Amino acid sequence: MHNERKMCGVKCITFALWINILSVITEKTDFELELTPPKPVIHVGTDLELICHVKACPVNVTFKWRALHDEFHGGKIKDEQTVSRLLIRNITTEHNIKIVCKVICEGKPKERTSNIKVFSFPQDPVLPKIKSLIANQTQMLSCTVHNVYPLERVQIEWLRGDKTLFVDHPEESFDNVQSYSSVFSYTPSVLDLGKNISCKATLKIAEIGLEKTRSSNAEYGPGTITISSNNPSVKLGEHLEITCQADGNPQPTILWWKEETEPAQIKSQNEKLIINNASRSQAGWYRCDASNAVGSQQRRVKVIVLGPPNIPKIQLSQRGDPKEGENITILCSSDDGSAGLTLYKQSAASGALNKQAVLLNIPSVQITDGGIYICEAKNDFGTERSTINITVEARPDVVKMAILPAAGSVSLLTIAGLLIRYCRKKARTNSSNITLS
Repeated sequence: MHNERKMCGVKCITFALWINILSVITEKTDFELELTPPKPVIHVGTDLELICHVKACPVNVTFKWRALHDEFHGGKIKDEQTVSRLLIRNITTEHNIKIVCKVICEGKPKERTSNIKVFSFPQDPVLPKIKSLIANQTQMLSCTVHNVYPLERVQIEWLRGDKTLFVDHPEESFDNVQSYSSVFSYTPSVLDLGKNISCKATLKIAEIGLEKTRSSNAEYGPGTITISSNNPSVKLGEHLEITCQADGNPQPTILWWKEETEPAQIKSQNEKLIINNASRSQAGWYRCDASNAVGSQQRRVKVIVLGPPNIPKIQLSQRGDPKEGENITILCSSDDGSAGLTLYKQSAASGALNKQAVLLNIPSVQITDGGIYICEAKNDFGTERSTINITVEARPDVVKMAILPAAGSVSLLTIAGLLIRYCRKKARTNSSNITLS
């Protein structure tokens, strides 16, 4: 009895195993369906291929493509045994939809959905060229993003260096690609000089994990020119260095010119103007020219070379010696602006300091006005003098007046002598007549 039960147990287990094996063999395996990509994020103007792939279907399958809510006619379909491909060329905003791939295997349907998200952000922002940016002067700036979709997901940020100046969020949006211009009123400060102005546009669609950023730097001509010293001076024989910096993009090219020469001479082709062993000929006006592809700007500065003054000039307003009674002017001048001038005769001073010319007007000059006149140039480093000797000629009519009285005295004596002789002769004649009578 025990053996019979044991044999039944073995047979029962074996029978159960065969039943399970047969059920597995005879059971129909459910097929698998895969649609890729399931969540494509695609740029307007590009092509998209969706692939619908069937696994474990023993017979030929039937494929059908459609939009979720209506029939879809916007692509080219290529079916193979277990694969169907849908190619959509030149994606537009109208393809921002869900596409369904439906498969029938042995009468049993199954479908998968691909959720297409379309965007457009084809190029960097565009900024027009700016002629110049000058510190503390307000100017309107504009930045345009072209052919963007969806516009309401765009943010435009204005920056100067790393500092945010203004943030713009477009409000109106349509179901197609759009262009948008952000206009910004900007007043640059001195602290902003040398930093790029940029427009940064960001398209962000958080629900699909899309965030794209494009930026452009503004091109602008030189506006504010900064010179390290506004009143540079150097002593004779010493060294002077002046720096000229200009704000602009592209970075401006700097040229230093020496004016007061014909033609003007280039003295430096970079930011620094260097004067070694300073001489008087290096004094004068210099010009810093800053230029780039957008524009140009310039600024002048006067270099003073310090030392004893140049020898001044002294001259008379007329040629030759003046005549008594004439009006004359004596001019004392210097080409050295750092020297004070004094014009004087002997100890009598005339004129003023820190002038490039001193005039002495003498109306109706007299002989006593003649003599040596001194033009003196003086500064902190020394004194230089020039002199002129003026001789005043007497008037010719004064000489004649001195001669005429003498001539008149001689004539009167002669007449008196003749009259005396005449009277004596007449008296003798009368005496003779009396005697005869």
